[in-house]
Amino acid sequence: MAFSTMIKQLREERGLSQKDVAEYLGITRQAIASYELAKREPDYDILHKLADFFGVSADYLLGRSGCRDKNAVTVGKNIDLIKGDRTYEELSQDISQKLGTLIFPEMLELYAKGERMPFIGTIKILAKYAQVRDSFFYRYNTVESYEREKKLYSIEVSQEKLAETSEETGFILEHVKDKELIMWLTKESSIPYILLAKQIEESGLTPEALKPLIDSINNSQKNK
Repeated sequence: MAFSTMIKQLREERGLSQKDVAEYLGITRQAIASYELAKREPDYDILHKLADFFGVSADYLLGRSGCRDKNAVTVGKNIDLIKGDRTYEELSQDISQKLGTLIFPEMLELYAKGERMPFIGTIKILAKYAQVRDSFFYRYNTVESYEREKKLYSIEVSQEKLAETSEETGFILEHVKDKELIMWLTKESSIPYILLAKQIEESGLTPEALKPLIDSINNSQKNK
């Protein structure tokens, strides 16, 4: 759809007059009429003000995107960023293998091209897969900013895991007298082992049941 037809359609959908739009933009009604008659084209600033006014992306106004959501193009470019050199089929398969969730390759391609806006739940899945925060998808990014975002995400996940275990760890610290053990329990690198111990307990296994296996591993290492 041509730009002239697009802005006229958006204006009429909202029941607005050319004067209403012109007053918001700070230009004349005649200028809006010229845009709708394809006699003039807006400059960069007016184009983006129009996009903000109608709540769509500039690419949608220009006919470059079939999705009205103003975030669609930005989200799409970030999906292509995490895709890298892979195909959409390969990206879909990798997401499925790592998260057990299927996003069809055809949908990933539509998202990447800005033709469809992913639901919030889909963005959360993509964020978890890419190891970034949801907000990552709504702003411009580069390979470098993607790497920085993954580091921030890793820190946040570690802090969340630490918070999950802090209450139980606090109780343990009150009852443990061994200083070396206390130091080990408070180290961030010990979190995976603490979480594993919790899983073992929840599975019904006892420490005594695992001790022969640990002894066997220790003996094997000593004999190397």
